[in-house]
Amino acid sequence: MVFDLSLALLPVFGFLIGLFVTIVGGGGGVFYVPVLTLFFGVPTQLAVATSLASVLPTTITGAISHNRLGNVNARIGVIFGAGGIVGTLLGAYIASMIPSALLKKIFGLFLLVLTIPMVLNALKRRERSYNEGSAVLTGPKKLAGSLFGVASGTMAGLFGISGTPPVTAGLYLLGLPAMVVVGTSIFVLTFNAVSGLVGYFMLGQFDLMLIILLGGGGALGAFLGPKLVKKIDRKTLEKVYAPLLVSLNFIIGFAMILT
Repeated sequence: MVFDLSLALLPVFGFLIGLFVTIVGGGGGVFYVPVLTLFFGVPTQLAVATSLASVLPTTITGAISHNRLGNVNARIGVIFGAGGIVGTLLGAYIASMIPSALLKKIFGLFLLVLTIPMVLNALKRRERSYNEGSAVLTGPKKLAGSLFGVASGTMAGLFGISGTPPVTAGLYLLGLPAMVVVGTSIFVLTFNAVSGLVGYFMLGQFDLMLIILLGGGGALGAFLGPKLVKKIDRKTLEKVYAPLLVSLNFIIGFAMILT
C-alpha cells in the first residue's frame, strides 16, 4: 500500500480506541473495522485482518497491565481462549468466501444486534455486585467456558472484532468480580487475535503498514488505560459507558449498512 498522508491519523484513532477499551474491557476490534472501512476505504476482509492484528498489541499490553493489578484469572482465561482459537479460524474461513461489500453490511447489522446484549449487560452490572473470590470450575463449567470461547472466536474471525460479549457474559456467569471480568476478558481476546491473524495471513489478507500505524497507537493507549482506572470513579464510568457505546454502535452500524 502506498503511504497516504491521511494514514497518519491511524495511530491517533488506535490510541483513543486502545485507551478506551482497556478501561472498560475489550480489545477494540468493534471500532477498528469501521474506522478502516468508513474513513480510509480499506476492503472489509483486509480491515478485518488488520483489526485482529491491531487488537493483538492492545490485548497483550492491556492484559499485562491488568495482571499486575491482580485483575486476570489466567486459569479460566486459558479455557475460554482454547475455544476462541477454534472459533476464530472457523470465522476467518467463512469471511474469506463472502464479498467485501456484503460482509461490510453484515458487520453493520451485527453491530445493531449487538446493542441488545450490551444494554442487558449494562443493566446487570448496575443490579449486581460481585465479591472477590475464585470461581469453582466444574466439568460443565469448563465446557460452557469453551463454548463461550468458540462463540467469541467466531465473531472475531468473521468480523475482526475482539469478541468481547460472549467472553464477558461467560465470565459473569462464573461469578467473577467486575474488574476480574475486565482483565480476564482482555487476556482471552489475545487468543482470538493471534489465531485470527494467523488465519488471515494464510489467506493472503495482510498489510504491515496498516498494522503498525493502527496497532502501535492502540498499544500505547492500552498501556495507559489500566493506569487511569485507579483515577476514575467506576460508578460514574459505568453510567456513561453504556449509553455512549450503544449510541456509537447504532451510528456506526447504520453507516456501514448504508454506505
